[in-house]
Amino acid sequence: MVTGAKKLKFPKPGVTKEKEIVTMISAERMLIHYNQAHPNLASPAKRITQKIIDHTGNIAIAAGWAGAAVAKDAITGHTSGMMLLRERKTTITPDVVAPKALPR
Repeated sequence: MVTGAKKLKFPKPGVTKEKEIVTMISAERMLIHYNQAHPNLASPAKRITQKIIDHTGNIAIAAGWAGAAVAKDAITGHTSGMMLLRERKTTITPDVVAPKALPR
């Protein structure tokens, strides 16, 4: 696990390309953010628990993500990270275009 004095910031939707609807953070990164937010724990968290999943989901929403979902490893079933979901931007194009003004 990464340790040190430098505090890692939680990623915001603006750090990824707009067309990338889903971005993922690793389980290790989830633990880092949880441990940074809880410096007074007797020992740092080392495994992904529901508390850590809830914490990561809450800070994802606070950072501007539309939602978050847990990603599980297909073989082991362990949490491998969390998918951060970006809101889709829609472009509305008119079906009918207004005619140009007639000359007077």
